[in-house]
Amino acid sequence: MPAPTTPGKIFLADQRGLVETSDFRRYCTFSFGTFQHAHKEPLGRLLALNEELLAGGATLALPVAEAAHVLLLPITGVVEVRLPGGQLLPVETEQLQVLTLPAGRTLHLQNPFASDVIRFVHVWLRAPEANEVTVGAAAGFSAEAIANRLAPLLPPGTGLPFAVRLGRFAGRHEVAHAVPPSQLFFAFVLAGAFEAEGRLLHEHDGLALWEAPAPIEIEALSNDALLLVLDVAQ
Repeated sequence: MPAPTTPGKIFLADQRGLVETSDFRRYCTFSFGTFQHAHKEPLGRLLALNEELLAGGATLALPVAEAAHVLLLPITGVVEVRLPGGQLLPVETEQLQVLTLPAGRTLHLQNPFASDVIRFVHVWLRAPEANEVTVGAAAGFSAEAIANRLAPLLPPGTGLPFAVRLGRFAGRHEVAHAVPPSQLFFAFVLAGAFEAEGRLLHEHDGLALWEAPAPIEIEALSNDALLLVLDVAQ
């Protein structure tokens, strides 16, 4: 494995914060809510990345400390968002949903299944001040669409200060990803293992790269390896 030369930081899975109740189990890559750590502060606009397991019939109430774009990516099951008017917005597997939330609000999420645990990822990114909750269009995808490529779920040019890609790879498949100048590259391994720019990444590890070369070389080291990638304007 070549020695890393690009400035960066690995966020190891076994060093994530764990917040747990009878209703949920939350793994925090960065400081979030009651989990606070001096070495896990936000990276520019990237405020938080959490993996959540929510018990059957349970509800989460997540305070919004500052205006944020929130990305919801279900891994198993369906997560429902309770909107300010009381309507329920279901977000299903093979969907990525973006919400924009003003500071001082609360994000309510719930599991519509009575007995099944659901698993989803929620990513928080700093947003301009807003007066109301905005629901963006859900980005749908299929297993075929993300096979052996970093498929653009939210491509550049949407008006958001970030782009989102997702890929599922066969073992030893390689991909090159070009990061726009002066943007933060952040990758999170949802399943399997990867090598990216000389760094070995296991399941649930995160990798931040600054001054990323163009392109970043990424190789899957296992079958059905699933990678989430964000390019974030600083």
